[in-house]
Amino acid sequence: MHNHISTILTSLLCSSMLFAQDPVSLEMEPIEANGAITAVTLYRGRSAVTRTTTLDLKAGGYSIFFRDLSSSTFLDTVQAHVSGNTKLLSVDTSTTPIAKDNSKLLAEINAEIKAVEAKIDSIHARKKANGLQTSLLEKLIEQAGNDKAEPVDLDTLADQLDFVGKRMTQLAQSQIDNENELQELKAELQALMRKKNNISQEYRNQTDAIIDIGLVEAGTVEIEITYLVNNANWKPTYSIRASDGGNEIVIEYSAEISQRTGEHWTDVTLTLSTAQPQRSATPPKPSPWYVDVQLPQETRDFANSPQMRGRMRTNYEAADSAVAGGASMGLAELKSMVEDASAEATVVGDGPSVSFAIPRTVTIPSNAQEKQTTAIAAIEASAELYRIAAPMFTDSVFIQAKVTNDSPYILLPGQASIFHGSDYVGKAAIAMVAPNETFALNLGIDPSVTATRTLIEKNTAATGLFSSGIQTIYDYRISISNGRNESIFVHVWDRIPVSRNESIEILLENLSESLTTDTVYLESDRPRGLLRWDLTVPANNSGDLSYVLQWRVNVARGKDVVMTPLPECHQPS
Repeated sequence: MHNHISTILTSLLCSSMLFAQDPVSLEMEPIEANGAITAVTLYRGRSAVTRTTTLDLKAGGYSIFFRDLSSSTFLDTVQAHVSGNTKLLSVDTSTTPIAKDNSKLLAEINAEIKAVEAKIDSIHARKKANGLQTSLLEKLIEQAGNDKAEPVDLDTLADQLDFVGKRMTQLAQSQIDNENELQELKAELQALMRKKNNISQEYRNQTDAIIDIGLVEAGTVEIEITYLVNNANWKPTYSIRASDGGNEIVIEYSAEISQRTGEHWTDVTLTLSTAQPQRSATPPKPSPWYVDVQLPQETRDFANSPQMRGRMRTNYEAADSAVAGGASMGLAELKSMVEDASAEATVVGDGPSVSFAIPRTVTIPSNAQEKQTTAIAAIEASAELYRIAAPMFTDSVFIQAKVTNDSPYILLPGQASIFHGSDYVGKAAIAMVAPNETFALNLGIDPSVTATRTLIEKNTAATGLFSSGIQTIYDYRISISNGRNESIFVHVWDRIPVSRNESIEILLENLSESLTTDTVYLESDRPRGLLRWDLTVPANNSGDLSYVLQWRVNVARGKDVVMTPLPECHQPS
């Protein structure tokens, strides 16, 4: 248990006491830190929060109280740092039940009750007025039917009776409406009274950090505590913009941030990290694996708590005040502030994790409804543009770029919005890309280029001595039309069957162009029957001038071999 009155101060205060035999009792004066959150290191699913306070203190001992830490704080992670000649004596935490103040809620309920009671009184007044009017009309009817009454004009009497009848109908309907409304208000009043009576004394746990320090001499002390909390997260997002030519790529690297820790992060210094604190650093070891007869087990469903979304705003208040100040800040200084705020994040660390230090302060309220993004960097990457054609599936030719990450940033896995020129292409998943690594980027369909595949001829005939075998020959042609004013580099893909039985032989013959010599293709794709040509198609080659690629597939087998059907055995149209 933490002792808030005194602590045992050993040789930390004075070097002359290094060999003292008896401990010294130092009176500890409690001080409220009122420390604000100044820095946050955001991990995946949690964050390290730093609170800082600066105090002017005399020589002596002090217990500094940092109040109301997040309810999701990992208490064993609380640590403290002090400046100057101040001695850090101990770090402790305490959790205290705090009565919840329901006075505001009770005031709101009482106001609602008063408003409902006023409506009920109004209805009673209307019912009374309706009753008086009804009595008066009934007297008029009784008087009109009196035999001793003087003769009256029949037309006038008819008008009076019509008026009385209509008014009586209106009053009767009004009485019904008043009664219905009265019942609804009484039910509402009863519900409010139950709600008021059911409000009990509620408590919440308040967690405080208590930092004991000792000062040999008076001075200004900066005290900083850091602790790990749950319910905070970030993930990378990208907007990748390619120039019309596709050789210039800008990767806008951002972070989508949310937090519901219960603490508002106001004007904090933010660092984004890929580390995983609180994860075990001990390698796993297998445990015995036993099997037995499966017994029925009861299953239970657990609903996930709804996740709140955080909102975040970038701290540009300083620039706003500078504009308002006008004379107090020059244009050059204001420009420097804006440039600093829009600077790119700094990459920190070269170990197994990477951190991005955001160069501007941010504000992220807790439990907000929407996620927000903050920019990490805008990366200018180099790219090699080419086309991909697979005319056995589609005539469309796709644009693809081989992008090199020339930056010091690791591109973490995430979703990217792709833009080619002014056109939005769509979304794509980005895998992890280290500095100087390359990745393929799809930029959509090129409307100026098409690739058409045609089965020119299919012929099945007997072969060998005494017609002992059968062979089927497929002749294919691909025509590539390039309507652009520049030559293009195209990867053309197709396939041939792959035999899984020695009695069936597949031959690729009469190629008008050689297959690519790319090492990766030859090792992984060619053995699986995939064909790839790397071609340069001249500019303005369309119609009769289209680039033509031809080849033949020869499928040979014994005459008694029943072969599985080929997917492309249709006659050319």
